[in-house]
Amino acid sequence: MSLRDVIGHRRLTALISRAIDRESLPPTLLFAGPPGVGKWRVARATAQALNCLEPVRDPNGLPFDACGRCRACDRTARHVHVDVIALEPDDRASIKIDVVRDALRDTGFRPFEGKRRAILIRDADTLETAAQNSLLKNLEEPPPGTVFILTTAVPGVLLPTVRSRCMRLRFGRLTAAEVAEALVRDHGQAEGEARAAAPLADGSIGQALALSDLDIGSLRDLAMRLLQQTSGRADIPARLQSASNVVAGLSKKEERADLAAVLRLTASMLRDIEVLNSGADQRVLANPAISGDLSALARSFAGDRARTAFGAVDRALTALERNAGTKVVAEWLAVQL
Repeated sequence: MSLRDVIGHRRLTALISRAIDRESLPPTLLFAGPPGVGKWRVARATAQALNCLEPVRDPNGLPFDACGRCRACDRTARHVHVDVIALEPDDRASIKIDVVRDALRDTGFRPFEGKRRAILIRDADTLETAAQNSLLKNLEEPPPGTVFILTTAVPGVLLPTVRSRCMRLRFGRLTAAEVAEALVRDHGQAEGEARAAAPLADGSIGQALALSDLDIGSLRDLAMRLLQQTSGRADIPARLQSASNVVAGLSKKEERADLAAVLRLTASMLRDIEVLNSGADQRVLANPAISGDLSALARSFAGDRARTAFGAVDRALTALERNAGTKVVAEWLAVQL
């Protein structure tokens, strides 16, 4: 996986590419951002670019990238390059001090077969406190020829002394289109299935994969009916009935997960309605297959109403995550829309 093959994060991959090209890449990096957005993939692509024997230069794209074909790239891709050391959480979701010490043992020597030694630490927040402390000296004074890249979704869990010794690169969420592209290209999903799952993923490929067992078509229908039934009705009983219809359509075994999916789909539709009302290019719609239904709703959700409704959906999701009852959440949202 080269930097140019990373989906999304173009600003960050361009920044890394330029730094490698100018030999100014900081030796200690912290990739922080939501889970499942590609931080680890970028870390591995950076290690590959650092050691590529035949780097690719493209003035119209990335100024420096791995070729993906040389011996070093092949060994990095197969996870057998001796100078690319990857530390990942064990079965107990932790990285212990002995593992870190083993990785640091050879940093006093020059890289064995590559140009740079890359020590990659996945989910660095799972480093035990002793393991984090053992890293401090190397992070403060990195050995020549060694680059440390830590990835985490919760940087606040790391010791302040670790965070202060790393340059942080902030990874944002992917767009629905980018999530769908990744699902098709990297995980073999059908395009229609990927486009249906992407709006639910909240910008995370990992979350999209975790939701693969849901009946997204049925959940989308529930979200659409909720918007349709609340779009022009002001009376509370009718709105409460629309909430009851949503709850009745949820799986009894997965009621909470299903309602969360309905809420995320509702938020995605409201974003699309904002796109339609603003006159923007419809190619950016997250739900192009139902653009006709969304257009029919656009006038009802004109002005500030779509933005207000989106905020209500966000608050409903937060309440659901805090264990509020599904019926209560659905009814409150139906009244607010």
